[in-house]
Amino acid sequence: MKTSVRAILVSTAGMLSAGLVVPFGTITAQAATTTTLTWMLPEDPLIDSWGNAVVKGFEKAHPGVTIKLITPGSTAYGQKLLTLVASNQTPDVFTDWQNTGVYTITSHNLALNLTPYLKAAGDLTKIPASYKTEFSYQGEVVGVPWNSNPNFIVYNVDLFKKYKVPLPPTNWSDKSWNLTTVLNDAKKLSHNVSNPKTAVWGALFSPSSFAFGSFAWLWGADPFNDKGGPQDSSAYKGTPVTATYATTSGMVQSTTWLANLMNKYHVSPSMGQQTAMSALGNPFFTGKIGMDVVAGGWLERQAAVAKPTFKWAIAPFPYGPKGVDTAQREDNAFYVSRSSANPKLAAELLEYAIFGPGQQELITLAKDNPPLGNAADFKKWENEVFSIPGIDMSRTAFTNVFEGGLKKDIPDPSNLINDSTDFANAYTQVMAPVWNGQESATKGLQNLQNAWQQYLQP
Repeated sequence: MKTSVRAILVSTAGMLSAGLVVPFGTITAQAATTTTLTWMLPEDPLIDSWGNAVVKGFEKAHPGVTIKLITPGSTAYGQKLLTLVASNQTPDVFTDWQNTGVYTITSHNLALNLTPYLKAAGDLTKIPASYKTEFSYQGEVVGVPWNSNPNFIVYNVDLFKKYKVPLPPTNWSDKSWNLTTVLNDAKKLSHNVSNPKTAVWGALFSPSSFAFGSFAWLWGADPFNDKGGPQDSSAYKGTPVTATYATTSGMVQSTTWLANLMNKYHVSPSMGQQTAMSALGNPFFTGKIGMDVVAGGWLERQAAVAKPTFKWAIAPFPYGPKGVDTAQREDNAFYVSRSSANPKLAAELLEYAIFGPGQQELITLAKDNPPLGNAADFKKWENEVFSIPGIDMSRTAFTNVFEGGLKKDIPDPSNLINDSTDFANAYTQVMAPVWNGQESATKGLQNLQNAWQQYLQP
């Protein structure tokens, strides 16, 4: 059995201090003369640009304060954060990213109670109720949302028109847009798939887009309960995982559907081909993919960098066999470390980045939509999105798809389950033979169930 996240973190619990709770205020130059704060961001070209802008502005407003940015690779963020925690070097301000979510952070007592700071600054009421609930612990707000994006379908308009495939709808209530339609369209869009140089693949539903089995939601199933979908999994509400259900019929059917795209119907690149294409960025922007499952902010940021030469648009997530279209929503918040030597100043940095001047820079530089429910901010962000080359849909349709996903989707399980890295790593490793066509879904999921059970042992 591998060393788990619990083993990494439990030894640090006693080293975390509560931190001084005082209102936001102006830090004087004298008090901050030699102060350094660490701020850990995901590595992303546009997020990095935003982070650098916030640092520059905050340091100017706080003479003598230095902000040290830590930006590990996006896929290494969670592990890097836990490593810093274990070495008693928790960043002053950090986010939940890549399998290290709110319940991992709170269960290990890593986050400062932000409610007093937010009240003093007048910002508590600016956080929508749903996010306030999501990022609270024991009735107190511990995280402030800065990123929230639904999963939906992005599609290549040029390919749809070239092969005379009807464009997807933009209405989330249109149940004709389902997995059967997606598969049929993918077959029509796929051409020359035996030659990677000239191939066009109809659909890219990469297994990595679905946190350890969330695709099963379309079958009314979930890997952490045996009664129904995600609404029946208490593990998504902060309760410790006491049982796993990787082998239910919904899990088997959904896994088989994903694997068949690559290994039976050949309408999707193989895992090896996906890896090769991803080395150059998002495979969708090669122009060789008809449809792709993607999280909104990730898509817009990558599109802004890629500057597509083809027309593209977005559509709702499709309905599954159980008549539901629930996808995962990528929500992230910033936290202040309970072990910070300067919690008041760290809270001011968070406030500056999310509610202050950094809020507008998040829109213009990172092409991200601040999840604070502000209509003017959404409109400004929409303008940024429509400045990206190739987008080919009406603004009304874009708003319908994006905001519909925000309302219907459920937060990504990897950002909810306590110590989800343990479960995610096992899923990635054990399921590889299934995606490569070497094992059946049934066998792979039984192996996964066995692996997951190890993490439930005392």
